[in-house]
Amino acid sequence: MSRPLRIEYDNAFYHVMNRGRGRENIFLNDNDFEYFLHCIEQASLRFNIEVHSYCLMANHYHLLIKTPDANLGRAMKHINGLYTQYFNRTHNTDGALFRGRYKAVLVDADNYLLHVSRYIHRNPIETSTPLVEELVKYKWSSYSTFIRRVATPKWLVRDFIFSLQSKKRKYAAYKQFLEFENNKEISAFYSAKKLLSVLGCEDFIENIKDYIAKSDSERKLVAKKHSADDVIAYLVQHFNVEVDEIITVKKGRKEKNLPRWFAIKLWQDLSGLNLQVLADIYNVQHYSAISKTVGRLNTLMVEDKKVKLQYEKLRNGLMSEVKI
Repeated sequence: MSRPLRIEYDNAFYHVMNRGRGRENIFLNDNDFEYFLHCIEQASLRFNIEVHSYCLMANHYHLLIKTPDANLGRAMKHINGLYTQYFNRTHNTDGALFRGRYKAVLVDADNYLLHVSRYIHRNPIETSTPLVEELVKYKWSSYSTFIRRVATPKWLVRDFIFSLQSKKRKYAAYKQFLEFENNKEISAFYSAKKLLSVLGCEDFIENIKDYIAKSDSERKLVAKKHSADDVIAYLVQHFNVEVDEIITVKKGRKEKNLPRWFAIKLWQDLSGLNLQVLADIYNVQHYSAISKTVGRLNTLMVEDKKVKLQYEKLRNGLMSEVKI
């Protein structure tokens, strides 16, 4: 049987889910839940994904994700792989933890995203035996942050879903919306024996069909055609610095070396090279230094929108120079 088609494009929304192999539990204690959230945070920083809702159940999880960079596969591989390694190490097990590849439903944001968020958040009480009497009492979902009962993680994005309600009292309005059961269309969609890969109106589905029909050269990013020298030369010219400023580690340096940080992240995001190759290019002994550098830049982009905008402009400018 062929695998379901993965539809990836910039700024797409997905309802992502997976469950334990043989329906076994994938979360055995609070530490497990917390580490999975840590994996989500790391993926949001490294791959620039936006998490708009989540719910972690004992033997499965639900995530509502936006991918500004059309990289859902890479982000989910990181989350599932990192968590599986942790689980096997912590609980003295081995082998696959999940039943297989994650399931991803491409969502028509304008018409269905608010309903999908409700479906995700209502999971703890929509089971045959409800886990809690009130949704707010369930600890491992993002619902409590949506109604301001707990602090919101930096990586969780709520404002877009709030904007779909078109109401000023956004927290109260969302709480009221969650009190209603999922509508019949949503319930029918998720109860189908074979879950479809797209949830959307007719126009949205037709547009997706047109997109799939395009050739690979029209759909795929071609940034891999850049060499390391291309990236470095591009940033040297943009920042008017010497090559040594980018490729050489400056010991004892305290200020942020943004040209170097941007160069490393651009290559990690666009080239597909493994971390050790990048470590060799940028003259560090261990690949962990590459991850730490990208992590610092990702954190800085969360804290400073100007830096994030600067990176996006550099990325778009570099990609526009590719000749197909």
